[in-house]
This record gives sequence, structure tokens and C-alpha cells, in this order.
Amino acid sequence: MAIYKGLADYENMSDQCKITGEQLRKDGFGVNKLFHCIVCEALDNKNEGAKLVGFCLSFFAYSTWEGKFLHMEDLYIHKDHRRKGLGTKMFHHLNKFAVENDCCRLQFAVLNWNKPAIDFYNTLGVINLTEKEGWNVYRMTSSVMQQLAGQLVTVDDAI
Repeated sequence: MAIYKGLADYENMSDQCKITGEQLRKDGFGVNKLFHCIVCEALDNKNEGAKLVGFCLSFFAYSTWEGKFLHMEDLYIHKDHRRKGLGTKMFHHLNKFAVENDCCRLQFAVLNWNKPAIDFYNTLGVINLTEKEGWNVYRMTSSVMQQLAGQLVTVDDAI
């Protein structure tokens, strides 16, 4: 879980990291696998084995116009292991996975202040959908979802 907390700290969102190891195991390795994860390990200098230093979490989604695509939720490398090409290798691995699974695209979001990530992705020929097509990303929290679900309106009520 330390690697996820490291990502939350990097993104200045430590208060939002609420997932548990149990939930991750269930969602990623259970009967109904909801995500894929590429991990990056580094050998420990003290011969204690490999240490998790990065991950890339993704899942399949579907476009009404184009079909199946892969959404990259996070790509994170621990600060002590950055600038060594590990993120690049994981991203290329993810791209290959998308191609092998007949995805029409690989889609992801980048925080607007994360200049190193933006610069990296721009070298790959990606399209910034905010600039090109004007897309805004929205999120509905669990509490708002619950509130809206309590206001469920039937078709007959709406007419």
C-alpha cells in the first residue's frame, strides 16, 4: 500500500487514498478482475529481494464510436527511481498490451501541473483532448451518487 500512498502524496491528494489492500486484491485478482497492473521492481542492495518501485494500473473501457479501448488510470514511479527509463518501459509495455488486445486507443488523464509527464507524453505523439476537442472530465462522488439514487425517477414520473 505504500506505493499507492506515494502516488497520492505526489499528486497532492493524500487525503483521497482510501483503498485497502483487501479491496485491491478482490478487484484485481478476484473472480471479476476489474483492472490490470504492470509492476516495476528493483533489487534491494541489501539482498532482501525485490522492492516494488512503480506500477501502471489500467482497465478496458468502451467507446460508442470506436469500440474497446484501454484506459490508463495511473503510472507511478517512486521518487528514488525516476529518471531511469522505468516509466517509459512500463508505458511501452502498456501500449503493447493495448495493441495485442485489439484496442482502438489508449486513453489517460494527466494533472495540468505535472509538466514532466506532459512533456513525456507529448514526445509520443499523443493528443491533448482538452485542447483539441474541449473535453472536460467530471467525477461524481459516492455520496452524490447515493443522493441521486434516492431521487430515482421512473419514465412515467418524468412524462
